[in-house]
Amino acid sequence: MESDRDSEVDLRVMARRLWRGWRTIFLTTGLAVAAGVALYFAVPRVYQSVAVVLPITEPEYSGYVDLIAKSALSDMLEDQQKNDPRLTTFPYSRDDLLKEFVAYLQTPAHLLNVARESGVVPSSGDKAADERAAVNFVRSVTFTPPTDRKPNFEMRARASNEDALNKFVALSLDNTRVEVAKIIRASIMAKISAGENMRKDAIATLTIDMASRRQRAEDVRKDDMERLGEQAQIAERLNLTEPVAIPALSANGQSTAAVSAQVISGDQPLYFQGSAALNKQIDLLKNRKDNDPYTTGLRDLQTQIYMLQNDNRASVLRTLLDKSPLKDPATAPLARYSLLTATAERIFPRLSIFGIGSLLLGFVIGASIVLLRDEKERGGLPGTA
Repeated sequence: MESDRDSEVDLRVMARRLWRGWRTIFLTTGLAVAAGVALYFAVPRVYQSVAVVLPITEPEYSGYVDLIAKSALSDMLEDQQKNDPRLTTFPYSRDDLLKEFVAYLQTPAHLLNVARESGVVPSSGDKAADERAAVNFVRSVTFTPPTDRKPNFEMRARASNEDALNKFVALSLDNTRVEVAKIIRASIMAKISAGENMRKDAIATLTIDMASRRQRAEDVRKDDMERLGEQAQIAERLNLTEPVAIPALSANGQSTAAVSAQVISGDQPLYFQGSAALNKQIDLLKNRKDNDPYTTGLRDLQTQIYMLQNDNRASVLRTLLDKSPLKDPATAPLARYSLLTATAERIFPRLSIFGIGSLLLGFVIGASIVLLRDEKERGGLPGTA
């Protein structure tokens, strides 16, 4: 209890001693506050911009639905090219579009170009120094990927020029959206062209196959004519005008004078058919105007070529692309962000910190001066007696 009373007495004495020097304390505090305010306006400003990027909404994504359901290849070619990545014209979900957006946004070359264009890095007149400053600024830009607790992507940048920082952030986001939209549109056009080229290649291949089969049928016709002509000459030399009658067994085992089925079926030499029949076959082969009915698989090839020639998938896809948001890359939605919420805010210096800090510092300095002076007057300091 006695120690508590002593402490209370000491505090009262200390308070009276400080009160007697209130002018000094007030003066030092005022000077400190003035110095703090002056320093506040003198030190360089640091501004920070935080841009939040989110996937586009379902209504915005619905503009791409027609492209999602389409393939760049003909139906006939899809079965043959099931693993071809060019099958899907628009293989992007909402999250995929966000990934494409943020991947391009973080590209150093893109950030460097925007840093130069926005003027966020002050020019010193030295090109090499300015380039190093721009690179250092780009390295200072931080990106925070989405997490389970915070499912949005963030870009954080700091600079001393508020307007230039706002311009940098706006150009970074807007240019990214436009450039990524151009890349996706060009990719779709390339897939459409690739599908069109594959269709033309398939038609050319089928046409060659059809011509090859027709040539084969023509060669067979000529070979048959040569073979039958040779057999007809043999028959004429043997005076075999009519088919040779070879006894054939009847149902009860008795032989009958009839043309054997062996001759007709080809089991016996062809000249047994007689020169008249052979010459008739030769005339038919000579007068044949079209080998198509005798060409194996020709009609199937013609059907495939017809379907491919009348496939208008490429023109349909180009029409759908021009009706989609990608018609104008400048307005195509790929990611959601707000430039208003990304407006730069000053993070240093803080007037409250400088004001309160200088106020406390001035009071401490003033109080120390008052106490030291009081001790000196009282002879409390060594060497002052």
